[in-house]
Amino acid sequence: MLFLKISTKFLLPGMKLARPVYGKNGELLLKKGTVLTASHVMSLRRYGILAVDVDGLTDLSEEYRNLLEDEVRSDVMNVVREWSQGEKQKGFQRVVETVERIVDEILSGKEVIGNLTEICSADMYTYAHSVDVCVLSLTVGVKLGYNKQDLLRLGIGSLLHDLGKSRVPPEILNKPGKLTPEEFREIKKHPAYGYKIILESQDRIDPRSAAVILNHHERYDGTGYPRGLKGEEIDEMSAICAVADVYNAITTDRVYRKAYPPHEAYEMVMASGNLMFSAKVVETFLKCVQPYPPGSVVRLSNGLIGVVSRVKQDFPFRPIVKLTISGEELDLLRESSVVITGLLRPEELRELLTKGGAVGAAAASSSSRAAGNN
Repeated sequence: MLFLKISTKFLLPGMKLARPVYGKNGELLLKKGTVLTASHVMSLRRYGILAVDVDGLTDLSEEYRNLLEDEVRSDVMNVVREWSQGEKQKGFQRVVETVERIVDEILSGKEVIGNLTEICSADMYTYAHSVDVCVLSLTVGVKLGYNKQDLLRLGIGSLLHDLGKSRVPPEILNKPGKLTPEEFREIKKHPAYGYKIILESQDRIDPRSAAVILNHHERYDGTGYPRGLKGEEIDEMSAICAVADVYNAITTDRVYRKAYPPHEAYEMVMASGNLMFSAKVVETFLKCVQPYPPGSVVRLSNGLIGVVSRVKQDFPFRPIVKLTISGEELDLLRESSVVITGLLRPEELRELLTKGGAVGAAAASSSSRAAGNN
């Protein structure tokens, strides 16, 4: 069954979680497979969970089932949290071991791009984001032919890229509204804060990993920070982390704005080559993400609704779409007169999921149990 990310504002009792949900301390709130009740939905909103993954409308093809395990993501997320908060009893070696674990998962052929963004509370965003940026960066590194040692350097730097945010006041970091100029100046100090933490650490961190922490907000045209580096002054590993950082940030729901859909984020990155980021890194990055990932529910120009089932790397905007009414598959590369006109809105997606037999039956069953207990 494919995953569909849906805002907690549009959840209904009877929907089934496709992935586990974690709280602000990394604790498990709801396990995978939980059929949501009205109480669950209220609790998720109260905990500050912005979106969850629920079971979708159809099965994915076999090639998209070999996913990086949720347990791996959760473990790595907690390592970053513990280390950045000063809980370093087990030392930097634990960070290295977690990156090695992700590298091994990726090199073993695990599909890791289609289902990024750990489902967790807003308080855990920084740590979940760090894991996803690490995964994205490593996937790009593999595409660029990095050896395992360089992948470890890239992975450690990208996993710890936001380490300096631990020294930014949380009221600024989690502010739901627009930052003041003074608050933004403080936020912009986090790369230097993180680099200082690394320099002060007793652990021997490779200089290239440390550079990623310091330079991940530098931009190709010189408009970045903290040093205003330009062009080839920015090392490639830092540039990889920078693209991954921006892409994951804009495709994730935050308390102060909704996520951009993948196809819009894809086009934004595509337009940034030799402006914000080096063209080489952008070109490679775009081979690792998809404008319409498998599981996207799309509206077609012929008026029908379908679910993206497979994507061809050389033609990412022309995927194979499985129609929700008939189950027929349309290859948009062959059906040249049909195009995707957009993704379904959250309220449309909720209606479509509710009409699905499994969701409707589960909701009816939950309602019957509730009536019987009154």
